[in-house]
Amino acid sequence: MIRIVVIMAKIKEKQQFQIELAKYLAEKDFVYGPEPELYDPVAGFYSYGLLGKAMKNNVEAAIRDVFTKNNFFEVEMPIITPEVVWKASGHLDGFNDPVVICSKCKASFRADKLIEENTEIAADSYSDEQLIEAFKEHEIKCPTCKGRFELEIKRHSLMMKTKIGADTVAYSRPETATTTYLPFKRYSQFFRGKLPFTVFQIGKAFRNEISPRQHLLRQREFTQAEAQIFISKEQKQKFDPFLEIENEKLPLWTEALQKAEKKPELISLKDALKKKYLKNQAYAWSINLAYKIFLSVGIPKERIRLRQHHADEKAFYADDAWDLEVELNSFGWTECCGVHDRTTYDLTQHAKFSKQDLSIRLESGEKIVPDVIEIAFGVDRPFFSLLDIAFFRRDDAKRTVLSLPANIAPMQIGLLPLLKKDGLPEKALEIKKEIEKQFRVYYDASGSIGKRYSRLDAVGVPYCITVDHDSLKDESVTVRERDSLKQVRIPIKELTQKLGQYFEEGFE
Repeated sequence: MIRIVVIMAKIKEKQQFQIELAKYLAEKDFVYGPEPELYDPVAGFYSYGLLGKAMKNNVEAAIRDVFTKNNFFEVEMPIITPEVVWKASGHLDGFNDPVVICSKCKASFRADKLIEENTEIAADSYSDEQLIEAFKEHEIKCPTCKGRFELEIKRHSLMMKTKIGADTVAYSRPETATTTYLPFKRYSQFFRGKLPFTVFQIGKAFRNEISPRQHLLRQREFTQAEAQIFISKEQKQKFDPFLEIENEKLPLWTEALQKAEKKPELISLKDALKKKYLKNQAYAWSINLAYKIFLSVGIPKERIRLRQHHADEKAFYADDAWDLEVELNSFGWTECCGVHDRTTYDLTQHAKFSKQDLSIRLESGEKIVPDVIEIAFGVDRPFFSLLDIAFFRRDDAKRTVLSLPANIAPMQIGLLPLLKKDGLPEKALEIKKEIEKQFRVYYDASGSIGKRYSRLDAVGVPYCITVDHDSLKDESVTVRERDSLKQVRIPIKELTQKLGQYFEEGFE
């Protein structure tokens, strides 16, 4: 009984945080919605506001930087694709969610997510029978009217149907991965037939979610980033880039540790292969790359774990599957990325339905259909994770601070003349012309210096530069760091260099 009370208290605390965070993000121009706010809003659609879009661009830039530095090439494919593509991929017949219907108000909800919202259970891999048992055991009621649910699981297709022209049936893509597979022959030409081929795509995807209720985590329109490695089975086992990172340690939460209710184990990739936690070198390299991406956008390593899929959870064609999860203040441990060894499934299916040869001839002369290792995640989730983690209040100091990573913050530098007279604005604008060549600068001369600091702290600006009367005499300015409140005096001629150093190495 005590444990139930504690769990319910935690859930209530998280729900309150969700409300406060969503309100804050709208007020501070990060995320608006549900949209359209001007009319009747529809759940699952959000807009990135004046600061949110700038921050999202920075998140995408960090992701692109990691992929391109690891020799991935970016592609961009159509959002709408004919029906046959989704028949081949299996989405048309199998891409659906479990739904329960309230017996009183007839509202529909996604069963597994409703369980997760009301308990500490991860129910996304539950069978229909397990879902029904969980509803009974925890007496889960309708969030809308508090009525009871019909104890029957129905299946709801997530595909958004449309037409091309007058009569060609098509669908908005529910993921970017499938469209990335389709130009395989083109990749073969570009890479001169030498595996592995490494490509990625960042773009919009659409899912007709039932009652999405987790802000940016469950949208009907969202942005995905997915990378594909086309590779032979032999290359998977002996993958040269793995040797450079084999001693890297990752927080692996194996199936055995999950069943024993133990915490993840920090283990080197080399040892993870020896213990058969991971099946091959290429997959181990890929899971490390996913981990590095999330670190690069600023997710703290202590907030990340890598969860192994249970044997009955993996897709039938998957040889290995792990999720990267992030611990959020609002929703607890949340899946943010999946790394899957999809074997030959995708190319085999598209070869079958297109009646084209999607094989490749190895240097040995052997003709094969390559395996695919996939890194898949939504850009919106690391974006939301950063804001969830960064949002905190310091009531003792009467400060509201959004502690965003410096390279991700939508505005990098706040430039503040101490007064709107005595030549200070002119000097500040002179400095702005120089430093804005490298940084995104926000000029603010309105209000007291304290209020201006507070405004910029609240939207995550990492560094503020104050131009005062001494600046006119000694050609130096004061740089203030957001989180520590530390200040340092810097000569104007060294400003760009010093700021670059702070962004790379942190504030000393």
